[in-house]
Amino acid sequence: MDAILVSLVAFCSIFGSALAGVQLARRLPEPHLSTETRTAVSVSMAVVGTMAALVLGLMINTSSTSFNSRSEAVESLAVGVLKLNRALIRYGPDASSIRETLQKYTKAKIDELSHSTQRSDVGLPTLQVLETINDQILALEPSDDRQRNIQGRARELAYSMADARWILVSKSVSAVPFAFLTLLILWLSFLFASFGLFAPRNATVIVALFLCAFAISGGIFMILELGSPARGLIRPSVAPMYTALSEITKTTD
Repeated sequence: MDAILVSLVAFCSIFGSALAGVQLARRLPEPHLSTETRTAVSVSMAVVGTMAALVLGLMINTSSTSFNSRSEAVESLAVGVLKLNRALIRYGPDASSIRETLQKYTKAKIDELSHSTQRSDVGLPTLQVLETINDQILALEPSDDRQRNIQGRARELAYSMADARWILVSKSVSAVPFAFLTLLILWLSFLFASFGLFAPRNATVIVALFLCAFAISGGIFMILELGSPARGLIRPSVAPMYTALSEITKTTD
């Protein structure tokens, strides 16, 4: 889902419903706008408002969890790259070619993480490089127990990097259910329609309703951005990967 488009639709629906309520109030007979009617509608809309708040809180939590999981996966991948580089340095000159491949992988992964990915994109180019690293580690021929231990540790680190990579893939799709989002916008539209129905007809009220609708649509935009951390304008920082690349470059040159 395009966050900007959805937030604009939400704003138009919510604010448009408020204006519709204001216009409807001018046409309804006076008994429909009595104090008893206002009380009944307010009580009913309080239930809708409570449900909307619960759904909104659930969506915020889901989006935040998705964003944080992807951020942690980036950090875990960077740590794995650093640890693997150090292990290969300790192994000796025979692992120099693997370190060059690791440097190539880190550069490619930074480029991949810095650009938006599609729903079906699983990052095959970088996956193939990571698999090459694993094959190169398996192809090492340790000459003593020390090198055998380092080779085993390097294999574990390569596997942990693969795990972090798959977390990045799984968190590249939207974490916000479309049905929840549609229902939330519908409820908020009903709520604002009731506000407009019984609100005084003056510019201050219209401006207040406009600002409230704008704030809510902005919140929906942020929820969608955090819920799609691989494709939105707001994405987890790749600074840890740059740090890992800098370290590899220093030890390779």
